[in-house]
Amino acid sequence: MKVRIKISKHAKLRCEQSNIGVGYLIKMISSIPNVQGKLRWMTEKGVIVIERVNEGLILIRTFIARFKYRGKRYRKGCMTF
Repeated sequence: MKVRIKISKHAKLRCEQSNIGVGYLIKMISSIPNVQGKLRWMTEKGVIVIERVNEGLILIRTFIARFKYRGKRYRKGCMTF
């Protein structure tokens, strides 16, 4: 069964502010084997918060950038996971 990945408006806004494409998030989520409930996934560019809605749908809640919006300053709390 193919799983759909849906992105919230908040996640799209955070991607736009951080200058990261939405396709990057989808590519990273596709590599996760089995998602159950809520999950925080660390990537090289930040943290993705996802949630399994039902058997056929995964929702990307938000994206927390490693560097705060296009700069080189670390975002508070990102490296604590």
